[in-house]
Amino acid sequence: MSTKSHPSIISSAARDWTEHPRFRDIGMKALIGATDNPLAGVNLVRVPPAGVIGRHLHVKEIETVYVLAGQTVLTLGNTDHAFNAGEIVAIPAGLEHALVNTGSETVELLCIFTPPLP
Repeated sequence: MSTKSHPSIISSAARDWTEHPRFRDIGMKALIGATDNPLAGVNLVRVPPAGVIGRHLHVKEIETVYVLAGQTVLTLGNTDHAFNAGEIVAIPAGLEHALVNTGSETVELLCIFTPPLP
C-alpha cells in the first residue's frame, strides 16, 4: 500500500551509489524507502571481488536478498552457504548473517527489507 495517490516510477540510473554506512568498499543505492512504501525498503548493493559484508543482524527487519550477479558465500548463523546469481533468500529478523564475494566479478544484490530500515 503506497501512501501516495500516484506512485512514482523510479529509475535506478537516477539514484546515486553511496558507500555502505557500516561496511567499507560496499556500494549501496537506495531505491525505495519508507516514504515510498511504509512496508518495505529496496536497495541495490555491490560487493567487489574479495569484498565482505561483515556479521550483523537486523532486529526488526526481514532481509530478502536476490543475487543479480556473482558468486558469494552467505553465512547464516554459523553455517556457510554458496549463494550465487539467480538465488534468493529471506533472512529472518534477529539472525546474524554475513556475505563474502568469492568470485572474480563484482557481486550485485537486490535487498528488500520488511519493514524498511529506519
